[in-house]
Amino acid sequence: MTRPYMEVALSLAREGLGRTSPNPAVGAVIVRDGEVVGRGFHTWAGVKHAEIMALEEAGERARGATVYVTLEPCSHQGRTGPCADALIEAGVAKVVAAMEDPNPRVRGDGLRRLKAAGCEAKIVFLSIHEGEEFVRTAIKLGAAGYVFKAQAAFELTRAVAAVVKGKTYFPKGLASRA
Repeated sequence: MTRPYMEVALSLAREGLGRTSPNPAVGAVIVRDGEVVGRGFHTWAGVKHAEIMALEEAGERARGATVYVTLEPCSHQGRTGPCADALIEAGVAKVVAAMEDPNPRVRGDGLRRLKAAGCEAKIVFLSIHEGEEFVRTAIKLGAAGYVFKAQAAFELTRAVAAVVKGKTYFPKGLASRA
C-alpha cells in the first residue's frame, strides 16, 4: 500500500521544485484508516516543511496515522523546528520515507528520533523509476543552493528549466560533488 501514497507525496513535492533552495523539495501525505487526512509540500525555504503542513491539515486525525514523506523528516533546529519532533508530538504511529536525508547534519537522526519515541519509522526505497529520479533531482537542486549559495540564482533557474524538460542540470562543479 506504500506506492500509491508515496506517489501522491512525490506529486506534492513537485509543487516546490525550484522554490525551496537551499532545501530539497519534499512532499508528505498523512493516511489514517485508508483515508488521506493531510497533505503538504515544502513551499519556500524558511517556511513550514511538508510534514508540518500535512499535520496542520490532519489535526487530531494524525494521531495513530501513517505519514508518507519523500525525504526523512529533519531533526535539527534551523529556520523551522525539527519535523521529527512535530510528528512525535502529533502521535503518528508510522513514518515511511522514500530516502534517508543526505544532509550530514541529520542523516538518519530523524528516523532514530522517531523510533526512540516508539514510532515505527523506515525507509522504503522506491522501485518506481519516476520516484527515484524525482527524489534525486530534488536533492540535487537543494544541494545546488546549499553548496553554492554565492552563485547567482541564474544557475538554479537553469536547473529547474532542465528538470521541467526531463533532464538533469548541474551548476558548474556540482557534478563532482553530488
